[in-house]
Amino acid sequence: MPKVNGITKRQVLVLEFIKTYIEMKKHAPSMQDIATGLGMKSRSNIHRIIHSLREQGKLSLNPNKVRTIEIR
Repeated sequence: MPKVNGITKRQVLVLEFIKTYIEMKKHAPSMQDIATGLGMKSRSNIHRIIHSLREQGKLSLNPNKVRTIEIR
């Protein structure tokens, strides 16, 4: 998938989903919440995208706990 400003369209979708989810529910989504919300069957794809965004400094998370994703 082509990148725009160093981020793929799918990564943008995931970031926007997380932001909206936190605004609505007042807590971070789980990997399953993100996969379901975006119509993706594989949580492993979400996991890969989340960790890529973390490496880029777009978000932070505690990998040992659920619902710890924070937008930076």
